[in-house]
Amino acid sequence: MSGALTERLLHAAAEVFAEEGYERAGVAEIARRAGVTTGAIYSRYTGKAQLLLDAVDHHVSHDIEQLLRAEHPGESATDVLASLGSHLLDDLPTGSGLFLEAIVAGRRDPELAAAIRRRVEDEDARLAKLVDEAVGDGLIDPTLDRLATVRLAHAIGFGMTLTRAMGLELPATDAWTTVIDRVITAVAVPDAPSHSQNPETTQQTGVPQ
Repeated sequence: MSGALTERLLHAAAEVFAEEGYERAGVAEIARRAGVTTGAIYSRYTGKAQLLLDAVDHHVSHDIEQLLRAEHPGESATDVLASLGSHLLDDLPTGSGLFLEAIVAGRRDPELAAAIRRRVEDEDARLAKLVDEAVGDGLIDPTLDRLATVRLAHAIGFGMTLTRAMGLELPATDAWTTVIDRVITAVAVPDAPSHSQNPETTQQTGVPQ
């Protein structure tokens, strides 16, 4: 199947899964919208679960993975993390609904759930690598738990996916970027204590005077 045909197929699959839900989505309707036969789909995919996973990878993960895998000359790991944060405002309405549909379908299909979890764990590993690079560059506090930092990044991402799928109002790009930058600053290496502080006073009261 050519690249252009695969693109049409995955786009059609994303539309049908998002509109009809995993259980009601029909391979025949996906084939009709893509302009292919059902036989062409089954020659490439074992069933709807595999087709859904490919559609999720294509429509939800593609842009994020492009950022995670791409070269970023001159950019620090924290710059890349900030880019990922601002990227969450990109217009991906079909992808948002598709990802949530995959999560719901996975609750009834253990094999599908396991496959989705593996996809997320792959992203975990790439995010963890960025965090490690930022720690190594002295940009993120090494005393912070790496898994907790990765989970925070995912919580923000998943939360925005849910926000988009529900049609809730999104913040302005500048306002969102400001908040993301503030979050990244919060996990940075703490500034060294000022020499003007009196250690004895701080030790007694817990508050610098």
